[in-house]
Amino acid sequence: MEIVKLITLILGATGFWKLLEIFVKLRSDKKLKKAETDNLYAQANHKIIENWVGWSQKLEQRVKELENSNTKMQQTINKQKAHICTLETRIDHLEIRNKELTTSLEELKKQHYDH
Repeated sequence: MEIVKLITLILGATGFWKLLEIFVKLRSDKKLKKAETDNLYAQANHKIIENWVGWSQKLEQRVKELENSNTKMQQTINKQKAHICTLETRIDHLEIRNKELTTSLEELKKQHYDH
């Protein structure tokens, strides 16, 4: 009977150590998976940050291009405004001259009909 107890004790101890070994392995596997997951998250975040930096640099470049384009357009608009002012002044002068000529023509017609 003592041999049976001894065998039972040995098998029980072996089973206990095997069970303990399984728990340790599961725990280390869990830590390994968590570390791998954390690493994947870190890589993903790094990639997101790189993409964000690239996008913002591209956006800054586009803004500078648009600012340059806007400056050129503003210069064109200012030139056109100056040209319009010149043309308006010329039109005013021509309207005055047209009125003078119309008045002179009417006077000439009156003189011609009066004779």
